Amino acid sequence: MRPNWPLPPLRLPVIGLATWSLTALPGLTLLISNQVVLSTAGNLALLYGFLPLGGWLVLDIPGAEGWWRTPPKILNDLCVIIVGAVLTLLSLQQAGVSLSGLITTSAFLTAVVGFAAQEPLKDIFGGLGLQVDQPFKEGDWIQIGDNCGQVIGLTLMNTYIRNGLDGCTVIIPNDTVTQTAVRKIKPKTPYGNCFEVGLDYGFPPSQAIKLLLKVAYYHSAVLSHPTPKAWVAKFSDSSITYGIQVWHQDRGDIQRLQIRGELLEQIWYALERSGQSIPFPVRQSSPNPKHLEHEDPLYADDAQKARWIAGSSLFGSLKQEQIAALSASTRCIRFAKGETMISQGEKGDCCFQIITGMAEVFHNDQKGKEHIISQLSHGQIFGEMAICTNQDRNASVRAMEEMVLLQVDRSDLQTLIDEDQTLLEKLAHLVHQRQQKTGSLNQQSGQSDQVSENRLVRSMHKLYNVFRGS
Repeated sequence: MRPNWPLPPLRLPVIGLATWSLTALPGLTLLISNQVVLSTAGNLALLYGFLPLGGWLVLDIPGAEGWWRTPPKILNDLCVIIVGAVLTLLSLQQAGVSLSGLITTSAFLTAVVGFAAQEPLKDIFGGLGLQVDQPFKEGDWIQIGDNCGQVIGLTLMNTYIRNGLDGCTVIIPNDTVTQTAVRKIKPKTPYGNCFEVGLDYGFPPSQAIKLLLKVAYYHSAVLSHPTPKAWVAKFSDSSITYGIQVWHQDRGDIQRLQIRGELLEQIWYALERSGQSIPFPVRQSSPNPKHLEHEDPLYADDAQKARWIAGSSLFGSLKQEQIAALSASTRCIRFAKGETMISQGEKGDCCFQIITGMAEVFHNDQKGKEHIISQLSHGQIFGEMAICTNQDRNASVRAMEEMVLLQVDRSDLQTLIDEDQTLLEKLAHLVHQRQQKTGSLNQQSGQSDQVSENRLVRSMHKLYNVFRGS
């Protein structure tokens, strides 16, 4: 049997063959004197057993070989029923059963059954219509009324879909499907995810929309085409409601809700970093208290920040008074799991020291494929080239869990460098050594380490001269 052939239906043929064999046993012949009934029963069992195998040979195998399009399963089932009914009548007629008498005596029963079977017949004709028109097929994601899930089966009577939230199978009569609007989600196409969030009236709408779009663009699952959108939806009692629409490939209910939840979580962290918040309802007299500041590294004092800076590989060799001055101008910021903290190709003017959490460094190639480079943990610094050069970021860094970072801006170093020009060469030497250790130093072919370091010093001289306005 070829690999592309469907598996043959063997269970019914085996049962039919076994039943037919039993009717030919001599012992059974002695028990049942009517040989015609026995022979007819055996022949019908054999017939019904081999009907699916005949369909497999006549329809499924040619379809698998590409001779013609394989008909829908529901049509196969209907053909088996019709062929089985015709062969049954022929077998009964051959056995001497008067079909005219049978039809006459069952006319009343036929009318009663036909009246009672109106609804099932609607489902059967609805199933036939769905197979002929084929608005969806097995594997598609559809929504019928309040039921949304993946189509896992379509029979003569019912449509079966697997709910994406709880994994249950929902059985919907075909007549209901044909009379209800069906939303179809085509595989491998972008799925639109639309939701709302309320922000403070004191947050200017143009800035709020910019923040929302930035969070959406940086989410790893959100597509850049079609582009994310954000807009003012309405003015509510205690907040301005903004609508957000993003597109992603995942189309299941769980994936859609998960991405929406991650975006809402990251929006909260982005609001916190910008000094904004999601307002409390007007009916609430006072907001809930925040975490105790002495337990949260986000609210560390200058002395604690100085200890962190003194333990870093980049600034640890500075003088105590320089570290104290630098700690006073830095700030702690927090990121959510999954947020991109710096993005490849963007301009940067700051570096970060990890206080809590872990991050991963990744790079996107020319085809857009993501490559993980390394992981960073407590105490490590990233983005340090931004304070030395004006070049674009050559990699992205994403939070693997909730993180608190100590941010050092290029402007924070300006006062220290104005007071001590030797600090510039010292920082350039430390940055050059760090780049050598990590293997991320982008040197031109044939350049020595000293030449590369001198180029870095000249770049920093030029950059900080601009800050002094000279």
